[in-house]
Amino acid sequence: MKNNSRMKNSMINISASVIYQFINTIVNFIVRTVFIKMLSAEYLGINGLFTNILSVLSLAELGIGNAIVYNMYKPLKEKNKAKLSSLITYYKKLYNRIGIIILLLGILLIPFLKNILNLQEEIPYITLYYILFLINTVSSYFMIYKTSIVIADQKEYVLKKISVVFTISKLILQLITLLIFKNYLLYLIIQITFSILMNYAMSKKAEKMYDLIKEKNDIEDEEKKNIWNNIKSMFSYQVGGVILNNTDNIMISIIVDTVVVGIYSNYSMLVTTISSFTSLIFTSMLSSIGDFNIESSYKERSFLFRILEMIFYWIYGFSSVCFITLTQDFIGLWIGNQYLLEKSTLFIIVFNFYLTGLLYPIYCFRNTTNLFKSTKYLMIIASIINIVLSIGLGIKWGINGIFIATALARLLTNIWYEPYLLFKNYFNEKVYKYYIKCVLEFLLLVVIVFLNQKICSYILIKNKILNLGVKMIICLLVPNVIMIIKYCRTREFRYILDRIKRKLYTNKICI
Repeated sequence: MKNNSRMKNSMINISASVIYQFINTIVNFIVRTVFIKMLSAEYLGINGLFTNILSVLSLAELGIGNAIVYNMYKPLKEKNKAKLSSLITYYKKLYNRIGIIILLLGILLIPFLKNILNLQEEIPYITLYYILFLINTVSSYFMIYKTSIVIADQKEYVLKKISVVFTISKLILQLITLLIFKNYLLYLIIQITFSILMNYAMSKKAEKMYDLIKEKNDIEDEEKKNIWNNIKSMFSYQVGGVILNNTDNIMISIIVDTVVVGIYSNYSMLVTTISSFTSLIFTSMLSSIGDFNIESSYKERSFLFRILEMIFYWIYGFSSVCFITLTQDFIGLWIGNQYLLEKSTLFIIVFNFYLTGLLYPIYCFRNTTNLFKSTKYLMIIASIINIVLSIGLGIKWGINGIFIATALARLLTNIWYEPYLLFKNYFNEKVYKYYIKCVLEFLLLVVIVFLNQKICSYILIKNKILNLGVKMIICLLVPNVIMIIKYCRTREFRYILDRIKRKLYTNKICI
C-alpha cells in the first residue's frame, strides 16, 4: 500500500507537471515570437543576459531548499508535526536572510553592468530593467519557503495548478502588451506582478493544506547542526553547478557580443524546453526515490538506477537526434536565417545537452541520499575549470570555445567521479561496466545521428514546412526504432512495459 501510494503520487506529479509545461511552452513560444518581431535583437540579448546574471546571484540560496526538503522526508513518514513546523520556521529565517543578501549583491553589481554588456547600439533605461529583474528574483524568497513541505510530501501537483493559471495569464497579458505598446518596461512590470501574486497564492494554499506552517517551533541545536552540514555540502556542489551552467551567456556577452546572447537564447529555449520536460520526471520522482532509498537493498537501488538510465538515455538520445536534424531548418523558418548559428556550434550545444541527460540518473540518487556530502567541492572545481577554459578557448574560437570549455569541465569532473561514488557506496558494484556502457551508448548515438542525417539528406522538398514535416517523421521513426531494438529484451524495458500494461488494464499502480 505504501509503495502504491509512492508511485501514485509520482505519477500524478509527473502528469500535472507535463500538462503544465506543455501549455506553458506553447504560450511562451508565441510570446517569444512576438517579442523578437516587436523588439530588437539587443533586447533579446539583455533579457537572456540578465536572467543568467540573476541565476548566478541566486547561488546564495542553493543547497538550503534541497537540504530542508531532504530533512522533511523522515518526519513526514513519522507524522512528526512539531519537527516539520520547526523546520519550516527555520526555513523562513534562512530565506528572509537570503533574499536580503541577493538584493545587496545585485545592487553592488550595478556599477559593473557596463563591463558585462557589449552592445553596438545603446539601450535606454538598461539599469532600470536590471533592477526590475532583481526585484523579480528577490521577491520569491519572502513567501515561497512555505511550499517546501508540499514538495517533500509529493503533492507538487497542487502547486502546478496554481502555477499554470498565473503563468498562462502572465504570458497572455505580456503578448497583448507587446502587440499594442511594443514596450519592454511594461513587459517586465507584468512579469514581476504575476510572479509575486503566484508566490503569494502558493504560500496561502500551503497554509491551508498544512496548519503546522502557522505554528512557530524552535529547532533543536543538533538538528540545526545537521541541516547546516547538509547545506554546506549541497551549497558547495550547487554553487559550482550554477556557475558552470549559467556563465556561458555572461562569457559570450563579454568576449563575443551581447546580441549573440540573444541569438543563442533561441537555441537555448529549445534545449531548455526539452530539459524542462525531462527535469519534471526527475523532480517529480525525487521524493519517491528518497523514500525508496530508506528501505531498499543494494540490488533494488541498482535496478532502479538502470531503469532511470534507460529512460534518460532514450529521451536525451532521441532529443539530440531531433536537435541536430531539425533545429537549423526550424529557426530559419520561424524567425529567419539571420538568427542562425553555425552548424558546428549546434553540435557542441547538443553535446552539452546530452551530457546533462547522462547525469540525471546520478542526480536522482545524489539529491535523495548523503552522496552530496562526498561531492561538495566537485562542481566548484568544474566551474573553475570552465571559467579558465572559457576565457582561453573563447578568445581563440569565440562562442564555440566557450561551449567546448563547458563540456570539458563536465567530462573532467562529475561525469566520471559521481558514478564512481554512487556505484561504490549505494550499489556495491564496480563502476567500470557503467563507463564502458556510456561510451558504447554514445557511439551508438553518433551512428544514429549519422544514419538519420544521411536519410534526411535525400529529402529535397522545396516547400520548407513540408520539408521540415517529413524530416520530423524520419526523426520520430529512426532513433526510436533503434532504441526499441536495443532495449526490448532487457529486464528494465519489460518492467516498464509491465507497469504500463497494469495501469491500462487493471488501473492499479505498484512498484
